Order: sequence, then C-alpha cells, then structure tokens
Amino acid sequence: MLELNKNLPTAQNAHDKTSIQRQITATDAQIDTLVYALYGLSAAEIAIVEAATKR
Repeated sequence: MLELNKNLPTAQNAHDKTSIQRQITATDAQIDTLVYALYGLSAAEIAIVEAATKR
C-alpha cells in the first residue's frame, strides 16, 4: 500500500494512474476484510464501520 501510494504521483500517464489507483482501492478492501476477520466482526458490525467511514 505504501509503495502504491508513493508511485501514484509519479505515474507517467492517465492509464498508469488509473491502474495504480485501482490497485490501491483493491488493496485497501483486502486490508479491511482482513481486519474485520481479525476482530471477528459480524456483518452488522461491518456495516456500521463502513457507514461511519464512508469516504
């Protein structure tokens, strides 16, 4: 995630920026899923977290 965010501003063209941004979004979702599993959150609890942290 850190490397992806570091590479985003230096992307050479719009296609590369879009590709990196998609990778960042996918990685962020994977991290969220792992954290929810780590803490054993239920679907209802996940919905509360998601609603409170909408970007």
